[in-house]
Amino acid sequence: CCLLLLMSGLLRATVPMPPGDLPVNVKVSFFLVNLTGMDEKAETFEADIYLLFHWKDERLKHDSSEPLFFAEDAARQKIDEIWSPQLEFVNTAKPEITNENLTIDCDGSVELAMGLTSKFRTDLDLRRFPFDRQQLDVRVTSFTYGADKLIFVADQEKLGFEEESTFEGLRVTKVTAGQAVETFTNWAEDFSEYRALIHVERNTGFYLWTVFGPVLLIFLISCSVYLVPPDQIGDRVSICLTALLACIATQFALSFSLPQISYMTLIDRLFINTYGFVALNVLIVSAEMFLDKRNTRLRKRVNRFFGTCVPIAYMISVVAALIL
Repeated sequence: CCLLLLMSGLLRATVPMPPGDLPVNVKVSFFLVNLTGMDEKAETFEADIYLLFHWKDERLKHDSSEPLFFAEDAARQKIDEIWSPQLEFVNTAKPEITNENLTIDCDGSVELAMGLTSKFRTDLDLRRFPFDRQQLDVRVTSFTYGADKLIFVADQEKLGFEEESTFEGLRVTKVTAGQAVETFTNWAEDFSEYRALIHVERNTGFYLWTVFGPVLLIFLISCSVYLVPPDQIGDRVSICLTALLACIATQFALSFSLPQISYMTLIDRLFINTYGFVALNVLIVSAEMFLDKRNTRLRKRVNRFFGTCVPIAYMISVVAALIL
């Protein structure tokens, strides 16, 4: 904390003073060019974005009839000479700036255009996974100037996204933006923060065919115990145990793509529900052994009843888990 405070003080000593009346309003425009991927286990996403930062510095007024334009290296050099917000991207380590342009109008209005590609950290709520919806955030602040000197303002008119995203796992539904004043723990100053929220829905087709379909099939196979004669208890239990092991292996393989979260996802409830019904099949076929062997008619009725009711109850429980 002391090291960060020292670095913040050094930055204040080397950068120009903010222009005009304080706090300086920096308007931010956001455009999502492409959402290229998301890693649920690491809780990160990759995106190509385009940002516009606009502020006014009357010290930069000039008599030229055309705005002054600086691109790439010339823009970076000019930014070092004038006042700028000293931008920090809070939830990414090293953003790759693909292009950077600076425009200075004759009235002192400054526009900094920046395109960047990076991997951003975000908090995911996976309770409804794989039918979940997420809000992926891009956070921008300045640790050089507190909220009493600089305020980020979200430009709601210049806010959007490219509808055709190349990432097949998620579908972008909308992009929103806002600003807030953040207070950091054990920090003596508040900072203004701009936050763009990328609202996405998961494309569930992959999980329907690779998880839900096989798990349902495994359970229906376990229900074939009701087609095996009741006196062959060893074969009946073996079918259930084989189905149970196959289900466990499927969940184990899926766990490598999810973070170690403390709550259950929807897909976890599917597996637990399946485990419970497979165990119920074992109990039922085991209990049938104790029925009167001389009353084969009763045993067949009991076997037929559970052979019909258990699969129906399982399907109802799966649908209820998806709805609730």
